This record gives sequence, structure tokens and C-alpha cells, in this order.
Amino acid sequence: MDPLKKAAVDKCLSFESIHKSIKESELFREETSNITFRINPLTDKPEAAEFISGRFRINISANVKEHPVTGECINQEPYEVISWQINTFSLEEGCETPPDSGINRKIFKNADNSIKYFFKQISDLQSRA
Repeated sequence: MDPLKKAAVDKCLSFESIHKSIKESELFREETSNITFRINPLTDKPEAAEFISGRFRINISANVKEHPVTGECINQEPYEVISWQINTFSLEEGCETPPDSGINRKIFKNADNSIKYFFKQISDLQSRA
């Protein structure tokens, strides 16, 4: 299998349990839920999700854990939750990544802990509203 395709498949397989947890969660039962999924174009399956509430964004994603050719572990903490508020920082020309001071990023070894943290971030945000 093509290494790029293998990496995409592995990433999406890693995200499957997170996707299922989000779909089954009471937080997102409403039709007006502000969650979107990023679909990997090579697999046509979700690899990340983003919750939007006003100016706040919370993203959860699965990243590649193993090298697609050698099978070597290249990322021991492949799950991440990132939250930020839009318009709280300015990107410099040519800079694609916001400064660390503008985002809250937490990485995890397993999907269960990442989804628990993702849900807690959303609950905390909703309780402030």
C-alpha cells in the first residue's frame, strides 16, 4: 500500500472511537450542534472534529503514530485537543501557525483521555455562556 494512503488509513482508524463518542454524546444531540468533521480526502473518513461556539474553537484530532513504511513509532502521543479564541492573536505574513500564547494545546497517548478532555473543554465553555 502507498505510504501516504497507509498513513491516512491509520490516522482515520485511530480517530474512529473519537468519532463514535462524539456521535453518541448528549452534547451533540441537537440538530443545531456546532461540530464539524474534517474528512481525509484519501480515505473519505473523518480524522478530526471541531466544535465552534461564538469566537471559541475546540479541535480534536488523531495524528500518525507509526511510520507508514517502517512501522516505527514516531509519535507516542498521537491525539491532541487544541482550543483557541479567534481574533485573539495576529499571524505575521508567511506564518501559518498561531503563537503558543494564543492557543491551548494538550496531547494524549490514547483516544479515551483525549475525548474526555475534549468534552470537558466544551462543558466548561458552555457553562461560561
